[in-house]
Amino acid sequence: MRSLRGSTAVGLAAFGAVAVLTALVVLLSPPAGSAEREDVIGSWRSHQAGALTLRADGTLTAVRLPTAFTGDEQPTAWFSGKGTWSLERKPKLGHQRIRIENEAGETYEVSIAGKGARDGLFIKPPGDTATQFRFKKTL
Repeated sequence: MRSLRGSTAVGLAAFGAVAVLTALVVLLSPPAGSAEREDVIGSWRSHQAGALTLRADGTLTAVRLPTAFTGDEQPTAWFSGKGTWSLERKPKLGHQRIRIENEAGETYEVSIAGKGARDGLFIKPPGDTATQFRFKKTL
């Protein structure tokens, strides 16, 4: 009976440690991005020579906005031109997104980083990757 109590105590201790670590990760993780329409209106630039201008009337101009990627997460296609944009509702989990539609009717999504887009906008290649193509607001 002693070994059963000992293994139960070890199991409870392990469960408690995992629960505490999970709570710390959740509490210390930055919140998913969200913004109001006014927060994203303006000009945005990326380090990869991309640019995105979102206007209050819902129109946009894009330069080298990555739209397709290779298996090693490198852009293979870009959108440059005019189109429209709309701010999607914030999901319960995850980042709020901006839906972009070009003049040909193709749609793309740009995610919002940080509250009020303070950490910028980003495009993430599909799949399980940490790679992001970030856009920062210009003054």
